Amino acid sequence: MVLVTGASRGIGRAIALAFAGEGARVVLAARSAERLAQVENEVRDLGAEALSVQTDVTSHDAVAALVEASVNRFGRIDVLVNNAGIGKVGGIESSAFADDVRQTLQASLFGMITVTQHVLPILRQQGSGAIVNMSSVMGRKAFARFGSYAIVMHSVSAFSDSLRQELAGTDIGVSVIHPALTATDLLREATEAEMPAPFRHMTPLSPDDVAHAVIAAVRRGKRRVVLPRTANMLLLGEAVSPRVGDTIAAALTRRPIAKALGMSRGKTYHETISNRPEPATRSR
Repeated sequence: MVLVTGASRGIGRAIALAFAGEGARVVLAARSAERLAQVENEVRDLGAEALSVQTDVTSHDAVAALVEASVNRFGRIDVLVNNAGIGKVGGIESSAFADDVRQTLQASLFGMITVTQHVLPILRQQGSGAIVNMSSVMGRKAFARFGSYAIVMHSVSAFSDSLRQELAGTDIGVSVIHPALTATDLLREATEAEMPAPFRHMTPLSPDDVAHAVIAAVRRGKRRVVLPRTANMLLLGEAVSPRVGDTIAAALTRRPIAKALGMSRGKTYHETISNRPEPATRSR
């Protein structure tokens, strides 16, 4: 059984449908009951069993109820995908910056910690399982105007690395996924001018691309996945020297270079999401 948080839209929905397509039973968790019901119907249309549980991952009681409902229905949890989260755009000098960090930490990191702490005893009792934590390329390299999000995504990376080492010697795997810009509603509220400069002409990944990478990570026991592969060049440069990383990040603001690297090959983020209805709530 696969438990997916933030499953009502975007990457979470795609992950749930991808696992359902593989025949997995799926538990869907998110704040929007209406959206969850729609995704649950989509999962069942694929012939898979589904349970949707309206959940705010920042609430310990809600998370406890989610995990209890999951085990009562399916008897076990094989895969946990921590996907719920939010993102904010804004400069560090903005008066809202500190609040943006706090809100993002609460939703994207502390929610992940709470869900993981409730699920881990079950995985230990089973003696097996997999935990997948959704981070971002910015969990390894920050960009201007996306500092609050990058702070939290770095924290998710650190949490995942620590957890993986604590579970060494068990049959519980930990994977952390680092997608680049993805066509979800995460940044819908940001105007194109407010976006980090390298993002303005990038062609976003599709949620399905990320979902397939998650399934591959679980199957192969991958500890870390970066999407697209060309983004590894940026992370390698950052590992060598912050100066090199900053130079590559600056180069990505130029469309010809981004295009040569395969990161600008079609519609931009705002062009991709412009025809979608605006959601009541956002998820990755």
